[in-house]
Amino acid sequence: MSEEQNQKPSINPLFAAFTEDERSAVAQLKNKLDGILTLAVAPEDYSLWGIPLDKESSDERLEVLLIKFLRARNLDVAEAQVMLTNTIKWRLEFKVDGILEEKFDEAIFPGRIGFIHGLDIKNRPVTYNLYGGLDNQKVFGDVEKFLRWRVQLMERGIEELDFVNVDQMIQVHDYEGIGLGSHDKTTKTASKKVTQVMQDNYPEFLAVKFFVNVPWWGDLVFKFISVFLAEQTKKKFVVTSASNVKEHMTKYITEEELPTKYGGIGVVPELEIATFNGGAEVDDGAKESTH
Repeated sequence: MSEEQNQKPSINPLFAAFTEDERSAVAQLKNKLDGILTLAVAPEDYSLWGIPLDKESSDERLEVLLIKFLRARNLDVAEAQVMLTNTIKWRLEFKVDGILEEKFDEAIFPGRIGFIHGLDIKNRPVTYNLYGGLDNQKVFGDVEKFLRWRVQLMERGIEELDFVNVDQMIQVHDYEGIGLGSHDKTTKTASKKVTQVMQDNYPEFLAVKFFVNVPWWGDLVFKFISVFLAEQTKKKFVVTSASNVKEHMTKYITEEELPTKYGGIGVVPELEIATFNGGAEVDDGAKESTH
C-alpha cells in the first residue's frame, strides 16, 4: 500500500480499524489476486460476494474481504493465498454463485428450520436453525442436497452484510425436541461435511454462535464437532439451556428483535407456520444437526 493510501482517511470503518500488520498483509494478498484467479481457473472479472477481485480496485470492501482469509490463517499471506484460491475453485465447482436462485422442497426443508430474522445490537444479521421434529433420512440423507440448502442459507446471510460497517453474523442453533438417539450416522456425516465446508470457505463470518435449549447429552455433540473446528471458532460458541437462553441472547440481541420463542417480543413468520409445544415442535424421533 502506498504512503498516499495510508494517509488518505478511510470511509470504511472496518478497514480503518485494521492494524498496520493487517494492512501490510492485505496489500500483499491483494497484489497476488491475478495469480490467484489464474490458479483457480476463474474469469478475470470474477467477483466474490459481489466484490470484484481486482488488485487495482480502490474499493475498501475488497480489503475487508481479504482480511477474513488472512485472519483465518494468522496473517500468513501464503496460507491465505492457498485458502482463497481453494475457495474460488470450490465455488466454481459447486456452482455457488447461482445457488440463491435454487428452490428446495418445502416438505423436506420447511421455512422454519432455517431463516434470517432481525439484527443484533451491532446491526449484524441473525440466522436461526431449528432442527427439532425433523426426519433424519429426509433432511440429511442426501448430503449433497442438504449441503446446498445450508450453503444457500449462509449466502443469504452474507447478502445482508455490506463489508463497510458489518461483515459478520450471529447464528442460533436450537436443540429443543432433540432425542439422544438422533445423533446417528446420517446426521454425523452431514454435520462433518457442512462443518468442513464452512470452515474452509467462509472465514471470519461468524461473530457468535448460540447453541440453545441444549439437552443434558449435548456435550457428546460438541465433542464430536469440536474435532473439526479451529480454536478461534470454538471461542465464539455460547451454549445455553432452556432456563438461561434469554439471559444469554439479550446480551447480543434486543428483546424487540429476539423471537418470542426465546423470551423476546419479535414476531417471526417462519415460527408461526407450524403448531408448537413450548415454542418448538416436539417429536421423540427428532433429528438434529450442528450446522
